[in-house]
Amino acid sequence: MLRWLLLLGPWALWLGVAGVEAGWSQSAGSAEQQVRPSGATTERNWHAFWRHHLGEWNGRWTRYTPTGGIKETFASSRHFTADLANTKIVQVNRYRYADGRTVEKEWAYNISDHSQADGFAHPASQTMRGLALNNGAAAWLIPKLQPNQFALFELFLVDGDKRHSVGLVYGKDGDLRRTASIRETRKPQAGSGWTDSVVQVKPWSPKGQWRGEERAIHPDLSLAPMQRADWQWRDQPQTNHFFPDGIILRCPARIAVGKAFSIGVIWMVNNDELQTITAHYNDKAHLIGVTHQALTPEPSTEALQTSAPFGVTLKQATINP
Repeated sequence: MLRWLLLLGPWALWLGVAGVEAGWSQSAGSAEQQVRPSGATTERNWHAFWRHHLGEWNGRWTRYTPTGGIKETFASSRHFTADLANTKIVQVNRYRYADGRTVEKEWAYNISDHSQADGFAHPASQTMRGLALNNGAAAWLIPKLQPNQFALFELFLVDGDKRHSVGLVYGKDGDLRRTASIRETRKPQAGSGWTDSVVQVKPWSPKGQWRGEERAIHPDLSLAPMQRADWQWRDQPQTNHFFPDGIILRCPARIAVGKAFSIGVIWMVNNDELQTITAHYNDKAHLIGVTHQALTPEPSTEALQTSAPFGVTLKQATINP
């Protein structure tokens, strides 16, 4: 098992963002990256995440090449427990491969040491931070990217006891190296509502006009006032990745200092519910903020909605948990 821990790398065992190349080690975080907590915003951010994400999440992780090929897929669980005040967390990740291999990793962390002014930290990373909205949507990312640095992201969306996250890894050269789709549930897996398919689907897009609410969190963890959101699919100069179960990742094929960019996930929960989450960066590769939208179809166009191709794949994949 130790050999597989080394090959997977430190990142793969936290939020499933696909392992970084073997041999990479993180440098010590700067003083700016290790800012101590200041004010109630840090506690709000910490509790906003754990209010929605405690428990045992069982599901399947699939990692893809930038062109959509499957790198690996495995069954998994992420189990989060806490003390009564939700200030001390114990996390256990378990991965189960089709050939019988298993990988397990455990961490303990707490609000005093890991709730910081730019997001909550994790023992597995000195540079990444978690930013959480009050409805369960969250992002795990590096607030200020540096040249010649791996860039990792994981964006979370929640619908009750059903959760998915999408992960990305960019190399030191700025090129997209891999993506990941992680579909989980706190219910028995047989009633999860997720399909067993892991092959990316043919391109599609939600039709019509959508309206709802938008929430946003800034890099200092302050929240913007909730506002009305109007949304419809628009073509953008980004790469689209079409995962099973109505999930679309929109991201650049390459990121670089000097060019602003965004990384977004669209989840068509059903024909009457759509969620989006987007991390926005400026031309200095500094985080501007993370926005979440909860949307429903405009009444005038509801009849025109077409369902996402749930379970429809380019080819059917056989899954062996």
